[in-house]
Formats: sequence, structure tokens, C-alpha cells
Amino acid sequence: MQYKGKKIKIIDFFNKHILNALFTFLVVILSIYMTYETGHIFPTILYMSGFATMMLVAKFFVKHKPVQYILAIMSYLVFIFVVDLYSLPYTYNTVINRWSVLTACYVLLLDSIFFPLIAGLYPALRIFMLLPQSKEGFYPTDKIIGTANGQICFTFTIVLIYQLFAKVIIERNKYKKMSITDSLTGVATFAHTIETAKKMIQSSDISILITDMDRFKQINDTFGHVAGNRVLIKVSEFLKSETEGLERIIGRLGGDEFIIVVKNDGRNERVKNLGKELSKAIREKEFVIEDGLDPINLSFSIGQANSSPSDKDTDIEKLLYKADIDMYYNKCKNHRLDIFTNRQKPLLPKEGFELLNVLAEKDMYTYVHSRYTAQYAAALAKEVGLPDSQVDHIYAAGWLHDIGKILISSDIIRKNTTLTPEEYDLIKGHVNYGLNIINDLSLPIEIVNCIAYHHENWDGTGYPHGLSGESIPLEARILQLADSYSAMIVRRVYRKTLSPEDALNEINSGCGKQFDPNLVKIFVQLIQNKFKAA
Repeated sequence: MQYKGKKIKIIDFFNKHILNALFTFLVVILSIYMTYETGHIFPTILYMSGFATMMLVAKFFVKHKPVQYILAIMSYLVFIFVVDLYSLPYTYNTVINRWSVLTACYVLLLDSIFFPLIAGLYPALRIFMLLPQSKEGFYPTDKIIGTANGQICFTFTIVLIYQLFAKVIIERNKYKKMSITDSLTGVATFAHTIETAKKMIQSSDISILITDMDRFKQINDTFGHVAGNRVLIKVSEFLKSETEGLERIIGRLGGDEFIIVVKNDGRNERVKNLGKELSKAIREKEFVIEDGLDPINLSFSIGQANSSPSDKDTDIEKLLYKADIDMYYNKCKNHRLDIFTNRQKPLLPKEGFELLNVLAEKDMYTYVHSRYTAQYAAALAKEVGLPDSQVDHIYAAGWLHDIGKILISSDIIRKNTTLTPEEYDLIKGHVNYGLNIINDLSLPIEIVNCIAYHHENWDGTGYPHGLSGESIPLEARILQLADSYSAMIVRRVYRKTLSPEDALNEINSGCGKQFDPNLVKIFVQLIQNKFKAA
């Protein structure tokens, strides 16, 4: 079903529009009919206008229940006053009469059962009061009893049906809310946030912010997971309060990451710098995670991407990517990512650093992945017992091992679905591309060999030369392990990442096939020891 250019479900349309339209229609028709029936047009118009006004105000403008009830009682008294003033009969030949319509109005107006029952049963009581007159021949007894019973049955039936219908709707809405709400923090799920963002961008420019808490694992390890969950709840509450007043939706991306989608129509300057404001505000905020413990300060890396009218082809996925890249830039700028080593810069000539800058501009994911790969590789090389000069070479090769990807289309590098055979061949070509790019840097042969052979597998199924076993240089085997582990744990939007434990399981499954068995044992032990000590 299409409504205002958007697909909506029929039941949602019914809930939001049909019932309200039915209520308005019944009130208006009842007022017109009563005016016509009295035969006194002008005074009745005054009374019934008051009745209709109070009913409509109670339905659409008053949210406070006691006020709704007061207006409902006043409008009901006005209706009874008009009936008695003009001596309108309480008996009818049909069950559906003015009182039945009035009962339906109150069923649609109020959630309570009590008031609609009173509204519908009162005329039945008045009809029963006519029984003494039936003996005098004014009204037939069977007509009085039949009309009264009809009114009673109609009242109970309509109230019961509506209450059952309302219960179904309430249950449906409850489960719908559960499906789109993060159970821990109460913010929206990632899927619902993206769905809402797609609707928002159809009518306005938007800003997407991705927040990533720094060193959240240390909080879990130090205070426990219950305290960690408490921190996530408090952070979600903080994000809600700091963005209050903006047209936005807040969702949980996963773990300690949140996503905020804000309407950015250009009229609110605050939206443009919202990421910086949030970063500053959260640094100044103290979070109490447990009674009796000192409050702690949290640090967030926040990335922001803004759509603009000039970018007609901008979609949510591209904005997510830009926001995620900006978040990584801020994380790299504000925090050291030295996990196992104290090295900051590889031993490379100036041209090497220029190439890394190009890689960062091309694809920040690959840049961050290369940085992690270099650190893991250097840590493993040191654990194996290689001299410092070789460790330095492996560290530098870790930074440059994917440099050939700067010659591959960004759409292929960032693709989150399965690559076609042609695309995979292009990806495999990054090794030779990289060797050609670094050819003029006069790098040590150990660095070149690392880059040339880091996709060769222990069982000979790798590329580009199909080497196997110890014919693959040791430096390249070390780099391959670090490269694979880093690729599995570095987070990307729209792509599932593995926990360190699951990533190590994958490394173990490749032992003797993709990886050197001896290096796997050392690497797994190294990672496990480092996380135990963290």
C-alpha cells in the first residue's frame, strides 16, 4: 500500500488513520442527526457543537487521562440534556440507534471499559423505566424489553470486540518494539536504525555518527561484565540526553559501538559539529558504574558523515563507510594503537610514508589493518627469536604488504558481498602491484620477500607462485599469520568480525594447510598470554 510515497502496512494505516477517521465521522454524523431530529436547528446546533468539540478535543488534543474523562462526562451530560430537553424517545425499532452510535464513540475515545459500558447501559435503564407505562398502554412491553435487551447486547458486544482488538494490537506493538529495540540499552537495533535512516534521507539531508568506546575491554576485565553492561546503559542515556531536541534515532551497532542518525536540514548549526561536541562532552562526564567505587571517565572515538543536496547518489551504505572511516581517523589521531610493541613508525624512506598516506586516503580500513598486521607480525618475529634488524624489516613489511591495493577500485576493496572470480583475480593482483610500486624505494630484500610471498600457503595452494613449506621465506610466513589474524578481528561496518578467541580457532583450523604449524603454536600462545596479561 502506498501512502505519501512510502510503503506502509495496512494494519499500521488502520491504527493511525481509519479509527480516528471513524471516530470523527460518528461524532459529526451523530451531532447532525440530533440537530435534525429535534427540529430546533439553532439551539441544538449550539448544544451539539459543544458536544462534538469536547469529544474531538478529548480525542486528539488532550493526553492527560483525568482531563479526558472530565470532557467525556461533560459531553455525555450535554447529550442527555438535549435528549431530555426535546423529549426524544429512548425506544427504537432497531438496535442501532443514537445510543449505540454514542457508545461506539466512547469505545473509540477511551481505553477504559467502565465508561463505555455506562454510556451504553444508561439508555437501557431509561427504557426499562418505561415498563410501568406499558401497563397503561403507552408502550408495548415486548418493545420495551426487546429494545432494552438489544441496547445491552450491543453495548457488551462492541466493548468486548474492541477490547479484544485492542489487546491484539497492544501485543503486536509490544513484540514489534522488542524486535527493533536493543534489549540491554533500550536504543534501536542497528537494522531498525538503518531502515529509519533510509526513510529520513528521502526527505532531508542527514548526518550519521558512529561512536566507538576506547578500551572498553579493560572496563569489563577490571570491573566485570555486569559493570560493563551498566556502562553501556549509561552511555546510551548520555547520548539520548546530549542529542535531545534533535530529530534523530540512536541505535546500537554492536558491542560498545553506537550509531546516531540525525536530520540535517542546514538550519541547525549544532548538527554539523555534533561529533566534536559529543567527544568533548563525554570526556568531561564522570560515570558512576557501581556504588562505593570512584566514578570513571570514558573516551570515545566518533566519526561523522554528512549527506548534502549535491550528492544525489549518496546512499546509507556510503555514508556509513565515510562515518566509519572518520571514526578510524580520529582513533588513530587520538590514541596509540601499539598493542604489543612500542614502535610507532616503520623504518621507511619518505616515499614509503607518502605511499601509506595515499593508502589511508584510499581505504582507511586497509590502513588500520596494515598497522595491526605490522604490530602482530613484529611481536611474533620477536617471540620466534629473530634479531632486531629482521623484526624491523617484518614490521615495515606489515605496513606495506597491502600497498598494491591503492591500484584496485575502491568498490571492489569495500565490497561486502562475495567477490566474483574476476574481482578476486584483481584482488590477488595486489601482490604484484605492490612490488611494482615499491620497486624504486630501494628497500631491503627481506621486506620485498615478505610482501612478495605473504599469500603463499604452507600446503602450496597460495599465490602468486604456489610455494610450499619451508621454501616460503620465514618472514613471509610470519607476516601471513599476522595478516590473517588482523583481517579477522578488525571491525568493519556491514561485515561481521570475529572475537580473538574465534579468530584463533580459525588460525588453528588452518594449521598445516595455510599456516606454518610451528608458527601457529607460538602465535596462538602469544595472543593468549597477551590477553591474559591485559
